Amino acid sequence: MFGSTTGADVTTIIPHLIEDIESDNANLHAPSLRQLLEIILDNRESKDLSLKYKLMPLLNKFAGNIEKNEEFVLSTTILHVIGVRNGSDDNTILAGAAIDSIIHSLF
Repeated sequence: MFGSTTGADVTTIIPHLIEDIESDNANLHAPSLRQLLEIILDNRESKDLSLKYKLMPLLNKFAGNIEKNEEFVLSTTILHVIGVRNGSDDNTILAGAAIDSIIHSLF
C-alpha cells in the first residue's frame, strides 16, 4: 500500500481512488477501497478527509450491498474507523450509513 502518506500525497491520491470507486469497472473497486482504508488508517484527520472528499455517500454505495462482498467489508470498515475516531460523531455517521443502506436496498 502507500505506507505513511503526506498531505500532498492524499490530495492527489484520493481523487484518483474516488474515480476508480465510481467507475463501472468493478475490478477497480476493492483495490481502491483497500488503498482508501490504508489512507484513512494513516490519517488521524479522517473526518476531515471524509467531509472534504464527500466519502460517506460513496462508501454507502457499497455498505448497502446485499451480497456482503469484499467491497461491503472494506466500505463498512472505513465508515467504522471514521466514526470511532470521531467519538460523538460516530452515531451520526453510522446512522447516516444505515439510512442510506436501507434506501439503497429498497431501490
